[in-house]
Amino acid sequence: MDNILKAVNGNKKAIKQLVRDYSEQMYKLIFLHTKYEEDSKIILRDTICFIKENISKLDEDQDVILWIYKIIIINTNNFLESVGMVENDINIDDYYNNGKINLYKGIDLLDGKYKSVVILKYYFELSYEEIGEVVDLNTDTVRIYIRQSLKKIKASVGE
Repeated sequence: MDNILKAVNGNKKAIKQLVRDYSEQMYKLIFLHTKYEEDSKIILRDTICFIKENISKLDEDQDVILWIYKIIIINTNNFLESVGMVENDINIDDYYNNGKINLYKGIDLLDGKYKSVVILKYYFELSYEEIGEVVDLNTDTVRIYIRQSLKKIKASVGE
């Protein structure tokens, strides 16, 4: 945690270490949204540049990791908007694994705002409050998005 405080205070070595420490998580969050390695690498590079340039603007009491997640989601959504969303043909069998819905593939059926909430909840195991902070929603709205997302995935795959 001391390294994070140093990074917020502008220590370049601490910023580099913070990026190294969290680059795998950052990449995973991006990849879960895009599912394309090259796109994910581009977004990660842009996100790291943004973090390095702007981390010193944070308040010391602000949660840096949640801020990073927020920046990733914004950058990812902006990138996907700029290149256009790729729609694949839906093969219902792709969404099942041993009789259960495959959430990894099922999230592709969701709009961006729902996709982010589901990824943060089920892959990063953030609390509803933390998710709300990342995506600028109140806790009750996050809960509703989770329920609606799961219903949409089930309805889309015929369950």
